[in-house]
Amino acid sequence: MTNSNGFLDITSIHLPKSCTYEALAWLYKAGRRNVEGVALWAGTREGNTFLIKKTIIPEQNAGSIEDGLIYVVRGEELHRIALELFDSGMQLIAQIHSHPREAYHSQTDDAYPIVTVTGGISVVVPNFAEGGLNLAEWAIYRFLPETGWTVLNQKKKETLIKLIEDDNLPGKDFKIKTF
Repeated sequence: MTNSNGFLDITSIHLPKSCTYEALAWLYKAGRRNVEGVALWAGTREGNTFLIKKTIIPEQNAGSIEDGLIYVVRGEELHRIALELFDSGMQLIAQIHSHPREAYHSQTDDAYPIVTVTGGISVVVPNFAEGGLNLAEWAIYRFLPETGWTVLNQKKKETLIKLIEDDNLPGKDFKIKTF
């Protein structure tokens, strides 16, 4: 179901821990090579709740530029992901990527997001994900029409993102990789 307001009506995102660990494992692995990594979260909406069902690790290139580190996901890969999501009936709601030190949205992050839908989420994990699953350390941004990428304070992060155990997932019609 398409909503002209994007994800602005989403008040709760249910994030399975296995999807989180899969993304963090990739970010940590990239960090061991001293580069940033990116992962994507996709799923379905049920009313004002979004259920993340899949972590996508896109084919990506990473390296350094004059102002720091960068990752690049080519257009062909984004097209492949879009077709996969369409075929599965899922939507992309969030991107998560790492920084070598502090978590913040850089000018590059603002200018070249993968998730571009209003109400979408961008998560930045510090220290190449060495801190593991620790939402308090993460910078979480929401794309708002009036302010663009807007950082969420701790209370808003806790209200919006609900970490759930995989056995609490509604329906078992999808597969989640676990480590």
